Amino acid sequence: MSTATEIKLLTLLNVSAVKRPRELDVPGGHRGSPSFSKTPSLVPDSEDGGEPSKKRRKSVVFGGEVGPSGSTFGKKGKGKAKKIEVTEVNGLEGSTDAVNGNGNGGAVEEVFEEDEESDDEGESSTANDDMFNIHFGADPPILTKEAVSLVEEHKWKSQRRTSKGFGRVVELSTSHPDPVSAEVRTRITPFIATSLKASSSSTPLLSTSLSHLGTYKDFYLHSLDGEADGSETQILGEQKEAMRKAAVVHALNHVLKTRRRIIRNNEKLAHAASSDNPSSIPEPPRDQSFTRPKVLLLLPFRSLALHYIKTHLLPLAPTGTQIENQRPFLSSFSLPEDEEDPLASTSAGKDFPTDHLVNFRGNSDDNFRFGIKFTRKAWRIVMPPANEEKLLDCDILVSSPLGFKMAAEKEDSTDLLSSIEVLIADGLDTMAVQNWDHVQFIFNNMNKIPKSPHGCDFSRVKPWYLEQQAQYLRQTILLSRYDTPESRALFNRHCHNLQGKVRSERSDYEGVLGRVRSGVRQVFERIDLEGLKALSGEAAVEEVDTRLEWFTKKTIPALLRSAISRQNTLIIVPSYFDFVRLNNYLRKNDVVTYAAISEYSSNSEISKARTLFFKGKKSFLIVTERLHFYRRYKIRGAKTLVFYSLPDHAQFYSEFMGTPFMGSKGQGEVEVDEAEVSSRVLFSRFDALKLERVVGSGNARRLLTSGEGRFEFV
Repeated sequence: MSTATEIKLLTLLNVSAVKRPRELDVPGGHRGSPSFSKTPSLVPDSEDGGEPSKKRRKSVVFGGEVGPSGSTFGKKGKGKAKKIEVTEVNGLEGSTDAVNGNGNGGAVEEVFEEDEESDDEGESSTANDDMFNIHFGADPPILTKEAVSLVEEHKWKSQRRTSKGFGRVVELSTSHPDPVSAEVRTRITPFIATSLKASSSSTPLLSTSLSHLGTYKDFYLHSLDGEADGSETQILGEQKEAMRKAAVVHALNHVLKTRRRIIRNNEKLAHAASSDNPSSIPEPPRDQSFTRPKVLLLLPFRSLALHYIKTHLLPLAPTGTQIENQRPFLSSFSLPEDEEDPLASTSAGKDFPTDHLVNFRGNSDDNFRFGIKFTRKAWRIVMPPANEEKLLDCDILVSSPLGFKMAAEKEDSTDLLSSIEVLIADGLDTMAVQNWDHVQFIFNNMNKIPKSPHGCDFSRVKPWYLEQQAQYLRQTILLSRYDTPESRALFNRHCHNLQGKVRSERSDYEGVLGRVRSGVRQVFERIDLEGLKALSGEAAVEEVDTRLEWFTKKTIPALLRSAISRQNTLIIVPSYFDFVRLNNYLRKNDVVTYAAISEYSSNSEISKARTLFFKGKKSFLIVTERLHFYRRYKIRGAKTLVFYSLPDHAQFYSEFMGTPFMGSKGQGEVEVDEAEVSSRVLFSRFDALKLERVVGSGNARRLLTSGEGRFEFV
C-alpha cells in the first residue's frame, strides 16, 4: 500500500468521526480527537457512545436559539464573510476599537465570524487581529528563546502606571511594555455579547475588565473596592463582581474559540479527504493539546462556586441551550432544604461582620471538584463524584484546592492540569487560611506532560505543548481580598506569561487604628533582625526563630512585671505552627497559668478555656487567627492584648481591640476604663504588608525605617 493511500485512509478515519452528530463535536486534542475515535457515538446524550439511551434525561433546562458554533464550511457561500455587525450591549459599546491589546479599551466588539478562513492562523487579517489566534497559535511570536531565558532568570522589566479600572499597578514584561500591537483586539463570540445584553449585566466596569483580560496577560488583583481595609460597605463592591463576570466571559469565550477552530479544521480535513487527489490532503493542523480541559476555576467554598456558575456563567447560555444536571448541582452546592442557614437571618448581621457573612453564608464546604462540558446544544455539568476520566471530557474545571489535591492523590494523576490555558483563582486570602500547601500543589503540577495519552492525536498537538512551554503562554488571574506574601510569591514564581504580568499596587491604606477606642494605649515593637539585610527565604526562616526568642525573653518578662498585664492577657498568634511552639515553651517553663485554643480545639475545650479566662482562673489565653476567622468568638475578660504577629486581615486587629468592652450577649458594651486597656504588637520588616493595612501606609513607612524600635499610639 502506497504512502499516499495510507494517509488518505487515515484521514477517512478522521472523517468518520467528524461526520457524527454535531452535539459531539469536541474541542481540544483529547479523546474526542478524530484520529482516535474508533467507533463514533450515535447518541448525543451518551457520555461514552454506544446504543441510544431510552431513558429520559433529567435535570434539563430549556431555552431558545441553538448554540455557539455554526460552521458553514462546504456550504454555499463558503469563504464569504457577512457584514460585521456591531451592537450596543448595556455599556459594552460596539466600536471598531473593541478590546484593545493595550488594555485601555472600554468596549467589546461583536463580530459575527462567518468567514471560514478567519480562524486560520496567518491567512487573514481577521486572524491576525485576534489576540486569541496570536497568543495561542501554533507558533506564537512572543515565544522566543531570548524571552524564555529572561523569564527563567526572573529578569522582568517593570514599570508603574495607572490602569483604567484597576488603579495603580506594576506591569512586568520581558521586553517593551506592550509586545503586541495596540491594533490587536480580542473578539467576543457573538452569542456571548447577545446574552450579556439580554441579562442586563453589562456595566462600564465589566467592559473595562474584559478589555484587560483580552490581552491574555497575567493579573494579580487585590484590595478591589477597598475591601482590604475591612470596611463594612466595601466587601460586596461592584468592582470585584465586575471582575468575576469578566473572568467568566473571557474564559467561556476562550473555550468556544478553541472548540470552533478544531471543528473547522476537522471539516477541512474531511473535505480534502473526500477528493480524489491525494496531494490535496493537507498536513494535520497544529490546533490541539494533550487533554480537553482548558480553564481551571479555583475557589475556596462551594457557595462561591455556586455564585460563579449560577450568577455569572449560566445566564450566558444561548436561549435554547440545555443545561444538564443543573438541579443536582444546585442541590449539592446549596444548603439542604431542611437545613436553615444561621447566617441568613436578619440578626446575623448584628452578631457577625460582613466579611464573615460573605465567606460562610450558604454551603461553606471546601472539598469539591466538578467540570462543565460545552456542546452545540447543551451545557453539561459533570457532577461529583466525577473521576478523572469523566472530567477529561470537560472544557472547564471548577475545584477547591483541597478537593483537587485529594482526588489527584487518590488517582495518582494530575493530567487534568496538563492543558490548562486560563487559570482563575479567586479567594486567595481564604485559601491561605485553609491550607496553602494545597494551592502550591496545584501550581507545581500545572502544564506538565500527562502520564497517559488519553487518546491524544499527537500529530495535531501544538509544538509548545510538546516542548513543555505551555506555562509561558498560560494566563493566570489571581484575585484576593488583600495582598499577602504567599500570593505575591505565587505571582512571582508561577506566573511566567511572556505576554506580561500586571499586579495591583496600593500605597494609600488608611489603616484601622481609627476604629480602636480612643484612649487605649497601643505599643508597637519592631523586632531587631541584626544581620538579616535581605528579605530572602533563609532570612524569613531565621526571623521565625528570632521572633520566638524575642517574645519569650523580652515580651513575657515585661508582661509579668506589670500588675495589670500579668493577668487578663489575650495572646493572638497568626499560625498554628507558632501556636504549637509558643504553647510548648509556656508548658515547659511554667512561668504563667494559661489556656490555649486553636481551630483544632473541640467546642467543649473552647468553652472551658473561655470560661476559665473570663473568671480569672487562667491569666493568659492563647488563640489563633485561624480560629477567629472560622468562629468569630467574642472573648470577654481581656484587658491586655498581645499580638505575636499582626493578623493578615486588618479588620481582625480592630475586632480584637474591641473585646475588652464587650458585654455578654444582649448586654451590649460594658464600662471599662480605657486607661486599663492596652496592646503590644510585635512586627518586623517581613510584616510590611500587614503593617500598612493596620496602621496606614504613612505610619508603616515610619515604623519600618525609623531608628527607634518602639512606637506608641493612643
